[in-house]
Amino acid sequence: MLRGYYTAANGIINEQRILDIISNNLANVKTAGYKADTAIPTTFAENLLMINGKHSETGTIRYRTIQSTYSLLEQGTLADTGSNLDIAIIGPVYFNIESYTDGRTLLTKDGQFDIDNEGFLELGGCGRVLDENGAPIDIGTSDFSITEDGVITTADGRQYTLGLSYIEDYTDVEKVGDNLFSPYQNAPAGNIPDDVRYSLRQGWYERSNVDVADEMIKSLDANNVWNANRQALTIMNSINQIACNDLMKKA
Repeated sequence: MLRGYYTAANGIINEQRILDIISNNLANVKTAGYKADTAIPTTFAENLLMINGKHSETGTIRYRTIQSTYSLLEQGTLADTGSNLDIAIIGPVYFNIESYTDGRTLLTKDGQFDIDNEGFLELGGCGRVLDENGAPIDIGTSDFSITEDGVITTADGRQYTLGLSYIEDYTDVEKVGDNLFSPYQNAPAGNIPDDVRYSLRQGWYERSNVDVADEMIKSLDANNVWNANRQALTIMNSINQIACNDLMKKA
């Protein structure tokens, strides 16, 4: 009976975690550069022994657990804004951002930039955009153009090269906030292999890569499993109450 409780409760907890992940994905469907998360289930076995004082294996129950999430790094679709401050990257390459929180370099696909009060190019609320040398870009104007390989030229002739970093698709990365990532295995900025193809497009930004229809299907599946486990837990609780009442009557 206790094993039945554990199995049903385990199912409820896991499906709730999956629903939380799906809810977060759907909440960020309009977040630029957001990469959808998916749950990584694992199992561990509990061996059943000790029957009538004898060691005998009677079976195995596998409890499903959600130990981690995985960010899907596939390219999102691009949206045309016409704004000079919006920049999209096509390919597995990311902008380098100096975090306002702790000063470390973080990576993002969110290219909806602004200019802060001191004239630096920034990702609003997150940090300043870095150049190829790891220095914040003191651009001072939105009147600039950018080449496909990341060279910024202002109207008065100043030039900056965007700091860009590579993350291979299907890599297990650490997400910071909604759309920022820690450098993979502490790789240095500018670690773009020679054979990696990418291009930048000014006046565009990358949307979230969340597939709403797929997330809704996952949500329905998880909700059905959650309800099935809840019903099982309710039934076992009723059976347990009946058993307890019968024992008390016999006592």
